[in-house]
Amino acid sequence: MRPEGILINEWQLGSALNQAVHQGHRGEFGLLLSMMVQDVRYHGSFQLEKTEQGEPLPLRQRFELPEPQPTISRFPDIHRSEACAQAFHQGGLVQSRLQQCITPEPLDIRGEHCHGMSEALANAEPVSRQPDSLAQKLRVFPAQMALADLIAEQRLQSAALRAVA
Repeated sequence: MRPEGILINEWQLGSALNQAVHQGHRGEFGLLLSMMVQDVRYHGSFQLEKTEQGEPLPLRQRFELPEPQPTISRFPDIHRSEACAQAFHQGGLVQSRLQQCITPEPLDIRGEHCHGMSEALANAEPVSRQPDSLAQKLRVFPAQMALADLIAEQRLQSAALRAVA
């Protein structure tokens, strides 16, 4: 015996599927679901809206969703942080949360080094964290210096070292 119609979508069952769920009739729910056709050929296809050029309209644009929250940022955006702090001072926590939802901050803010290097530098001594700034502090002489001036400076430094020792 063959049924009169093939069940393709759950809406063809009316409210029977919904009632089976709410009343907790697991057997009836399983039977109704098993009656539905599993073959993909029977499922209705859908088409996305198209732009003027004939390309499918992106779903983010179709539903007017904002840009996704950035996951990784190389350097923090100071303007975004300032706007969030100013919103907190003016409107409290609710206003700050609204500002965060409007312009979300990245989940991870990385510096100039990769993650492993950043973790290693965080555990290192403060002197080794910024070797470039240390080199700048130790640089006493300008790049363009006459040889005679350089020799005179070295003699003064060695005389000062001898006096201390």
